[in-house]
Amino acid sequence: MGQFAVDVADHGRIIDLRRDAAASARLPHGRADGRYRCLACGHRLILQWPSSPDSRFTPRFRHDTVSSGADHCPAPAQHQADIQADLTTMLALYEQLLHVFPDGSLSLRIDVELAGQRWDIPPALIVRRGEHVVVLERPRRLLTPAAVTRRLTQTRTQYPTLTAHWWVFDRDDPLHCDVAGTVNVQPYGKTIAHTKVRPSPAQRQLAAAGATVCWLADDTLLLPYGGHQRTYTHQAGEDWSGDMASWKRDWTISHPQPADGATWWGLVPQPLLALGKRNDFRPACAHATMSALERAEHGRERHRRRRAREHAQQRTQTTPTQLALPATTTATSEPADATTAPTPAPTAAAEPPRPLVHLDLPQKAPSPGVRRLRFTWRSLLARRCRR
Repeated sequence: MGQFAVDVADHGRIIDLRRDAAASARLPHGRADGRYRCLACGHRLILQWPSSPDSRFTPRFRHDTVSSGADHCPAPAQHQADIQADLTTMLALYEQLLHVFPDGSLSLRIDVELAGQRWDIPPALIVRRGEHVVVLERPRRLLTPAAVTRRLTQTRTQYPTLTAHWWVFDRDDPLHCDVAGTVNVQPYGKTIAHTKVRPSPAQRQLAAAGATVCWLADDTLLLPYGGHQRTYTHQAGEDWSGDMASWKRDWTISHPQPADGATWWGLVPQPLLALGKRNDFRPACAHATMSALERAEHGRERHRRRRAREHAQQRTQTTPTQLALPATTTATSEPADATTAPTPAPTAAAEPPRPLVHLDLPQKAPSPGVRRLRFTWRSLLARRCRR
């Protein structure tokens, strides 16, 4: 921590002796009326500088104590480690933006009152290009609504109206990037996949306040748009039944700031270097892609409604027409009611047929003493001769 200090006289600018080559020319040495404060404990520091250009003494800050010997910060070790981790994160972003804004002025700043305290948000990285200023935040811990409100208020109070406030989250940090799958889109006629995330309450709060929320993955920025589920309202002449039922469900986009109530946020990639092409820090490439997505959405709705109208016409043409049967005067040709049994037509009375009676006449049984003679032609001829 001997290389870092908070400059009270320069609105909380963090001095980094390793990266600030011009510090020896512009900063006073020694106690400097309590100008330098320790980031970890908040105590006053002394800037020690080599006595001659030929000296091998390394410039450093040490605590303003009476006793001599080893200089130890009284802050707890864990607190010092957290501050060192925050500085490491911000300085990594600092190094990246030096290549993006070679003509800009970059500095780390923090509220002077937070020197020596545990902060919720690391020091902000300030980039100035002419009259335009961008304040970049890179949170590491879980954000609370109170901490977000304090930082937003402080930024609006301290910087002019041309200031853009960016909150850059780490794409690989699950604490601030809750991935919810992908969505296939066609902004320019070619299908590509965008990552979807579930925004945290703090990220929704930032978007509602007008701040720019984004994620950083290596040298690529990921800027969000809002995804809202919707169902097409039925219009005259449309038929969304059958196979068209699933076509009625779609989603709509809100951009460049995701509107409140978005179901998910889609992320549009843009090279970090492209951010330096405009002085106002506007991510023009990502915003152009979002506008193309909105045009594709309107085209998708027109196509689906056209299909729904065609579907309605097809159903009308293929529906069979029921032919009416001609009415008859006979009572038997009228259809019977579903709940009443049909009444038979009256007919002329007719005499019922008489039943057939089968009489079994008794047959006379032959006498047991009489022998029946067998008929032969000889007996018949003999009988005629006797006559």
